[in-house]
Amino acid sequence: MKFSTWNYTRPDYSEVKKKISHYKDKMQNATSYQMLRDAWLDVKREIEYMEFQEEIIYIRHLCGIDYQYSLEEVEIQNKEEPPVYALRDECNRIAAASGYRYELEREFGKQIFANIDQHKAAENSDSMRLQSEESALKMQYRKLMAKDSRDDEALYQVFRKLIEVRCELADSLGYSSYIDLGYHIQRRQDYGTREIADFRRNIQKYVTPAVAEIKAKGVDFGHPSAVAASSGELISAIATMFKDLSYEAGNYIEEMVQKELYDLDTRANKRSILFTCCMLPYEKLPFVIGNYTGDGMETGYIVHEFGHGFAFYTAARKQPLYELHRSSPAVNEIHSKTMEHFMFPYLNMFVGEHKKEYIRNHLMQQLENLAYRCAIDEFEHLMYDRNMSRVQLCELWADISNRYIPWNNIPLEDIHQGKCWPRQTHIVESPFYYIQYNIAQISTYEFYLKMKNNFEQAWSDYVRLCSEGGSKSYLELLETAHLSNPFTGNTLEDICQPVVDELYCLL
Repeated sequence: MKFSTWNYTRPDYSEVKKKISHYKDKMQNATSYQMLRDAWLDVKREIEYMEFQEEIIYIRHLCGIDYQYSLEEVEIQNKEEPPVYALRDECNRIAAASGYRYELEREFGKQIFANIDQHKAAENSDSMRLQSEESALKMQYRKLMAKDSRDDEALYQVFRKLIEVRCELADSLGYSSYIDLGYHIQRRQDYGTREIADFRRNIQKYVTPAVAEIKAKGVDFGHPSAVAASSGELISAIATMFKDLSYEAGNYIEEMVQKELYDLDTRANKRSILFTCCMLPYEKLPFVIGNYTGDGMETGYIVHEFGHGFAFYTAARKQPLYELHRSSPAVNEIHSKTMEHFMFPYLNMFVGEHKKEYIRNHLMQQLENLAYRCAIDEFEHLMYDRNMSRVQLCELWADISNRYIPWNNIPLEDIHQGKCWPRQTHIVESPFYYIQYNIAQISTYEFYLKMKNNFEQAWSDYVRLCSEGGSKSYLELLETAHLSNPFTGNTLEDICQPVVDELYCLL
């Protein structure tokens, strides 16, 4: 059945809370492993179906379908979800603290409880109110960004308020700072602020000078045109690629095409310049969203999102718990970014005779993004100062930008007028997420180097990584796929240098 025919019914949030409260009581009064296990899984099924219904209307909202209605429904979700998730978290803590934890870990693995142990409850009224306020502010920011003529002052005021609300939220939950809370939200268990700071310094040392030198050469990195004249033709090319990659990839893309689990066309009210992949629990299927205009580089952006979908689809058929169908962002982005490189042998279908130009642009774009994302990440670590003015935020961004991306010239007048603070949506939508593209990029480059020596082995390691989902920690998952730790020794330099050398050869 095609996605367009799927029915949406707003979850009855009162009924959902009533059922979860009932299962919570059963867990508290359980006298056997089976009783506790079954009640715990009932909670998960209730949440999974609620999120499935929510995701249907959220996808329609992002795609500009039934826009006003879907907008209202998403705003209702933002208000109703916090108390539901607070109840869910209570049930998770009961399971983690129970005398049956060992049996649960033996059946479902230890990682689910590592996540539970790390997650602090959002059960008090202040924190739930603040989470709802944060969601409302994000929605307001999206509306402002969707306008053709953006109001800088209105955007800044939402940005300023978000900083205040997030700092208050961290206080209400007992965190020392919002940075601490943000790291927990991003499920960082194997590395912290020190490792991230070292990582940024290494990018500034090894990548920024190389990109600056290449930019100084004045090379034209204009985008090649795509072969596909329409989104339908592009989907056909992607389907051919996936079917050739492997049997499991072929099964995935066939179901995606049959059920039309993608929307790549532009339309009124659809979020512009959006490439994303939404996950539909219960059905265990992804949905890819893009705005395809015929630009050759966009074909890679869309394959990137189909890579996210493939990983989710693969893990959902192996991992027993929905929470384990995805991993931490630093791993999820390996899935998607590596798929962009598995695309290279098939580039004739996407950009025709412009294969060399595409690879050159792709490598340059990724290296430049390594430096840019480090600048954004350092900015995020310093911006959560409730007393920083708009001009001070601009001065902060200008200083950081000059160190990581010196080719990004910021006029002094813009700094003094408070116009140059970054509008990177990840800062608003998912704080501290953006750097994880970089962490994943190092592993992606390592996969790319493997592909050149043994494509089949690289694919085998990749599928194994995807199938593990979030069932292991970040470092354990890297080990599963025979990948190096980006934070140790000379790993970053050793992996990035061959990519820089290849780019020089393509100039």
